[in-house]
Amino acid sequence: MEIYWGTGDRLPLKGQINLIAEVEEKCFLEKGWTRSSQTALPTFTTSRPSLKPLRRPAGLKDCNEEELRRWKDHQHRFPPYQYMTRHCLRHRDGRLRTPSILEREVIMGFPPNYTLQCQKKEFHGTVGHADCRLSLIGNSWSVGVIAWLLQQSLGLTQPLSLQEIITELTPGRSSHLQTLLLRPPLGQGTKTLSPSDRLTAKLTGLVSIKGEDLMLQSVSEVPVRHHRLRSGVPASLWRWKPVSGWRWQGDAEHINVLEARAVFTTLKWRILQQAQIDVRCVHLADSLVVLHALTRRRSSSRKMRRTIMRISSYLLASGLRPIWGYINTKENPADRPSRWGTRKKWLKK
Repeated sequence: MEIYWGTGDRLPLKGQINLIAEVEEKCFLEKGWTRSSQTALPTFTTSRPSLKPLRRPAGLKDCNEEELRRWKDHQHRFPPYQYMTRHCLRHRDGRLRTPSILEREVIMGFPPNYTLQCQKKEFHGTVGHADCRLSLIGNSWSVGVIAWLLQQSLGLTQPLSLQEIITELTPGRSSHLQTLLLRPPLGQGTKTLSPSDRLTAKLTGLVSIKGEDLMLQSVSEVPVRHHRLRSGVPASLWRWKPVSGWRWQGDAEHINVLEARAVFTTLKWRILQQAQIDVRCVHLADSLVVLHALTRRRSSSRKMRRTIMRISSYLLASGLRPIWGYINTKENPADRPSRWGTRKKWLKK
């Protein structure tokens, strides 16, 4: 890191500070991937896909034929030097690639999927959405660097050593539950909260001001009543096992009605099969419409209102007190069983 400081009327002098901290590489990379060399990864840049190379691409003369082919296959999104073998990640089967958007986010100090909501949900998973996310990270600053500068120069943050800052920004390594939920392991970390009942007990304490649903915030944020873009609870912190699954039959219904009926089925399973009476539990849903209807115990939709009333009657009779939480659709472990071809009866534990 290079810094400049003023010396009165004289020209500014130039100095350099070396910041050193231990970084667990595997925590920042997806499962099965490692760096192909000990060379530091190059600076992330914006994504500019093009069928033809842009004018005067950086590092073109230093790349071999294989690296240039890799650059071309990726539609020249980044400068050629980014596709050098020493700058790529290597899979255990020998494949090479540049860091994914998820890896770029956590390397820069952001929570996983921080840029996911940069476009409407209907565009998620498209090439344009991926390029937009890559460009946002390419134009951003490192969170760790900014945190260190703020506490050194302005004293706006809690005094932490560089190693403590890196640890808090490492996925799956924070000592705070709120931060761990926002930065869960990517698949190669070893930080876990088990058994699951201990994790559930801790989550029931992280409720919103209204006390009806989970609100994930970092320890430094001021509590708020609601978020416009809700953070999801990471499913990877639990071990999941399907107990029932079926494909919806009959006339086509709105997805929100089906999601509400799935919640009702789960609550019946808890009460009838697990005998969960007068207890608190955590239930995750990937539909924000259903989540908000459940927390308010009402809905303006006539079709959903009946299911919400049935849920309320079961909760009133059993004393079951669920805490509702949001989970991203891609991480929802109930997504695959819901596409089973035939109905499955309750499975024994």
